[in-house]
Amino acid sequence: MFSDGTIIAQTSAPGVARRGIVRLSGDDALRAAAVVLYPRDLRDDLPPTAQLNEVADLSRLVPEQTRPTIANVWVAPWGFEERGRLIRGALYYWPRGRGFTGEQAVEIHTLGSQPALNATIRTICASGRARLAERGEFTLRAFLSGRIDLTQAEATLGAINASSDKELQTSLKQLSGTLSREFDELRDLLLDALSELEAGFDFVDEDIEFITRADLRERVVTLRAKLNAMLERAQTRVGSDQTPRVLLLGAPNVGKSSLFNALGNAFAYGVRENALVSDVAGTTRDYLEAELVDDGVRFTLVDAAGLEQPDANLAPSSPRALAQAQLAKLFDRAELILACYDSPSARKTAFEKISTLKLEREIPILEVVTKCDDLSEETIAAENQPVARVSARSGCGVTALARRITNALRAQLESGEIIPSTALRCQEALRNAIEALENALRLMDEAAFQDDFLIASELRLALEQLGLVTGRVHTEDLLDRIFSRFCIGK
Repeated sequence: MFSDGTIIAQTSAPGVARRGIVRLSGDDALRAAAVVLYPRDLRDDLPPTAQLNEVADLSRLVPEQTRPTIANVWVAPWGFEERGRLIRGALYYWPRGRGFTGEQAVEIHTLGSQPALNATIRTICASGRARLAERGEFTLRAFLSGRIDLTQAEATLGAINASSDKELQTSLKQLSGTLSREFDELRDLLLDALSELEAGFDFVDEDIEFITRADLRERVVTLRAKLNAMLERAQTRVGSDQTPRVLLLGAPNVGKSSLFNALGNAFAYGVRENALVSDVAGTTRDYLEAELVDDGVRFTLVDAAGLEQPDANLAPSSPRALAQAQLAKLFDRAELILACYDSPSARKTAFEKISTLKLEREIPILEVVTKCDDLSEETIAAENQPVARVSARSGCGVTALARRITNALRAQLESGEIIPSTALRCQEALRNAIEALENALRLMDEAAFQDDFLIASELRLALEQLGLVTGRVHTEDLLDRIFSRFCIGK
C-alpha cells in the first residue's frame, strides 16, 4: 500500500452541505488542481464573461509557493468550456513539508453540492494529473513522511469514529503525541543502555567497562517495570477497535435464543437472521450474530450453544463437543458476557459452569434472569438491581437490558488513555519486549555466563518490538492492516 503520484478525494462528508472539500496531495497537487481553478477577486460577485479555455497560471493562483496560502478562486467542476457553470470557492495551499501529509497539498473549498464535487474530482482525474486516493492514503502519506507515527495514525481514525466526548478526548490526546513520547522515552532509555553495553565490545581486549553489570541490570529492571505498567494500561481497553461483541451465555434452554430474537427485533442494525427457538435443550449448536444499536452504541450480539458440564464420555468430534469447544474461542473475542439463568436459584449452578471455561482474561459479566413473565415493565424498572430481569416472550425488560448493555460497553470504551486499536496492536509487542528483557536479566544472573553479546541481542529484540508500536519498524502488511480501515479521503 505504499503510495506514489498525486492523489485526490472528497474529504468532506458526502451529502448536502453548505461547503464541500476536495483534497489533493502529491508533488503535482497544485498543477492538478489548477485544471478546475481560476483566480477570483474578492469583489467579483459574478463569474467572468470571457471564454476561459486555458488552465490558470500557477503564479496567479499562488504567487508565493514556498509558504501556505489561501486564495479566492472560481471553480469550474465541468471544465472551463462550461463558462456559465463556475462556482465561487477558495484554494488552500501547503508547500512540501508544511501540510498534514508532508507533501505539497491543496484543498478546494466550494459549494457542498455532491454533483459539483463529483464533477470536480472527475475533471481533475481526466486530466491525468491525479488519481483517486485509496482508503487512508492521506494519513498513510503523513506517516511515511514522518509527520505522524502509527499511534497517531490510529488516533486519527479514533477521532473520526468517536461516539462520545470521552472517546474523542482520548483520541485527540493520543493524536497530540502523548503516547508516542512515552514510547520514545522508553526506547531512548533502552538504546542508551544498549549503546553503552555494545561500546565495550570494541575494547574487550583492553578491559574497559562502559557500564557495570549491576548498573545494566538496574536499568533493565526499571525498563521492565515501565513496560509492565504500559501493558496493564493497554489491557484495560476494549480488546478490539471493531464493533464490540456481546455473548449470550448460559445453560441449554434458559431462553438465550428467545432473548437474542427479542433484542434483535427491537434494536437490529440492518438485516439479521432469527435464532431457532425450541423447547428441546441443546437446539443451538452453531452461533448466530446480529448487529444492534442503542443510544448511539453499536455492538454485535452473539447467540451460542448452551454451556454444559464437561462429559468425558463425549466424543471430541461430536456436534455437542465441537459446540462446547467453540465457546472458548468466542470468549476470546467478547467484550461483555450476558450470563443468563432462568431463575435466581439457578445462579450458583450457572457461574459454576462458567468457571469451567477457565478464561485467560477478565471479561465483564452482566447477569440476566430470563423468563420473568410474571413481572411488569414498571416493576422491573423500579427494582434497579444489578441483575437484569427480562421476559423474551412478552418483551418485558428488553429495552432496559439494552440500555444496560450500552452503558457497560460505553464505560469500557471510555476507560483508559489508549484507543482500542492501538491497545490491541501494542499488547503483543509489549509482551515480546518484556520477555526479551526477562531473558536478558536471566543471562545476567547466571554466574558462569560472561558473554555480553547474547544480552545485547535480547536488548536489541526488545528495542525492535518497541519500534513496532510507533512504526519505527514496520512492514507493508502492517500498514495495509491499519490504513485499510480508514474511509476514502482520510
